Amino acid sequence: MNHPALDVIKKKITKMKLDNVNFKKMAIICACTLVGGIVFSFGMFPALLKFMIKQNLMLKPGTQMRGMFEKIPFPLDFKLYLFHVTNPDVVMKGGKPRVREIGPYFFEEWKEKYDTVDNEEDDTLTFTLKNTWIFRPDLSKPLTGDEIITIPHPLILGALLMVQRDREAMMPLVSKGMDIIMHPLTSGFLTTRVMDLLFDGILIDCSSQEFSAKALCSGLESEGAVMPFNETHFKFSMFGLKNGTDAGRWVVYRGVKNIMDLGRVVSYNDETEMDIYDGDECNRFIGTDSTIFPPFLTTKDKLWAWSPEICRSIGAEYGGKSKYAGLPMSFFKLDFGDARNEPEHHCYCRDPPEICPPKGTIDLAPCLGAPIIGSKPHFYDADPKLGAAVDGLTPNEKDHDVYIHFQLLSGTPVSAAKRLMFSMEIEPIRDHPVLGDLPTVILPLFWAEEGASLNKTWTNQLKYTLFLGLRFNAAVKWLTIIIGTIGTIVGGFMHYKRTTKMVNVTPVQSVNGSEKGKGAGMMVVGHSPDGKGGSVTTPVIPTAKELLNGNNGRNLPTVIEGMDKPQKVTVTEMQQERY
Repeated sequence: MNHPALDVIKKKITKMKLDNVNFKKMAIICACTLVGGIVFSFGMFPALLKFMIKQNLMLKPGTQMRGMFEKIPFPLDFKLYLFHVTNPDVVMKGGKPRVREIGPYFFEEWKEKYDTVDNEEDDTLTFTLKNTWIFRPDLSKPLTGDEIITIPHPLILGALLMVQRDREAMMPLVSKGMDIIMHPLTSGFLTTRVMDLLFDGILIDCSSQEFSAKALCSGLESEGAVMPFNETHFKFSMFGLKNGTDAGRWVVYRGVKNIMDLGRVVSYNDETEMDIYDGDECNRFIGTDSTIFPPFLTTKDKLWAWSPEICRSIGAEYGGKSKYAGLPMSFFKLDFGDARNEPEHHCYCRDPPEICPPKGTIDLAPCLGAPIIGSKPHFYDADPKLGAAVDGLTPNEKDHDVYIHFQLLSGTPVSAAKRLMFSMEIEPIRDHPVLGDLPTVILPLFWAEEGASLNKTWTNQLKYTLFLGLRFNAAVKWLTIIIGTIGTIVGGFMHYKRTTKMVNVTPVQSVNGSEKGKGAGMMVVGHSPDGKGGSVTTPVIPTAKELLNGNNGRNLPTVIEGMDKPQKVTVTEMQQERY
């Protein structure tokens, strides 16, 4: 228990310390801290951070980003899933298809940009893109690529369906040629080894001298569907023609003059827009090549990318907040929409609004030259009728949606999965003896997933550069705001309290004695304030009522009469000043 004397001493010491504090100076310093913190956190630091980001992201020669853009230092994950048709004979008679998914077949995908040319005036970079796929048997186990699979024949059905749709007068010639090169045509399905279908190639016999066969083989070669193997045979595969070969000549903005143009596609194969669709909007190149994005985006922006594989731009929309490796990110999702009910997308329809691709799909026929429909795997997020028409499909968001975890400020994709299913739009081939009973159905062929997720090495770079700076700025901002605000208020209040004293005045009552000589205005004689003896005569101040009523205004009080005279004091010197 504290002694009362100690408490008194402590209070006196505290009062002495406070008396030594310059509260005015403290308030000024805290106010300056508050203003300085606000200016730094909301003005200087963001400007400095943006400047540093711009310098690091521009595609100027010699920069780190330029080197990464020309050759991504790690492979992308490329997975393929194929749909094996288990009842082809039933389908040939018009029955409902039943499929079984086989996969994934795992590949490394390396992207390299070479033969680069900088244009300082236009702020553009020109390059040639090369994609290379390398099969990873260790990651594909137990699958080896030697599995036998049955799918709709891409060449037979692809060629005949497109001719029936666009050039029906040529159907007899094409049907005859197809029957010759297939020795003869007995089914609309192909049964083959998986790796032959994907990369190694399937032989097509074009040795016949029949005009119909030679014309068909020549047409297939000109469309890029097959490649020469020898003098009499061609080879067909899904990806073999594209593996390790040029994937077009690109021109993109470097972002030096305008960072928001970073990576935006200017032209492809010397064309500034496509000539595929009936509408300028659908033929535009919108976005980047999907390997780079501009910084300083907001949640209202879309992540646009243009792909020559599907001949169109796709924009992912903000879907909410997310986290990756413990870091805050933004989550973007892709929706293919519904062209039938979106007038701005009618240019993607063959005959709008009646003949448009179903909801959640895109028509790739103008791009690929075959009746191919693109969608999310298993028709996820598409018209439910599509999935109901094929047995064996099990769509779900986790495995089949398209997503990207994105850092908006730096324009960095940290994890993404681009998934696309390719299906064939099948219908009966009119008057054909073999293919005349096919059902009308969109039958899945395969789907591909192209993705990447930054490992700890890359996320740590992001963490200890961008996010560390952002956290430092947040700490400075809130500390200066809190300390500056509290200090300014406390210092100002204490300074005001010290400089403004409250004086308590005790009114002195007039002395009204019983004797006539002691009326208003008389002197009161008392003891000296120092207690050492002596006396002091203190004037009694009359009230206004006494002045007006007590003396009837006739005789002024003695104190007023003597205001111009020195005060009469009986002590020689005042020892204490009275307030």
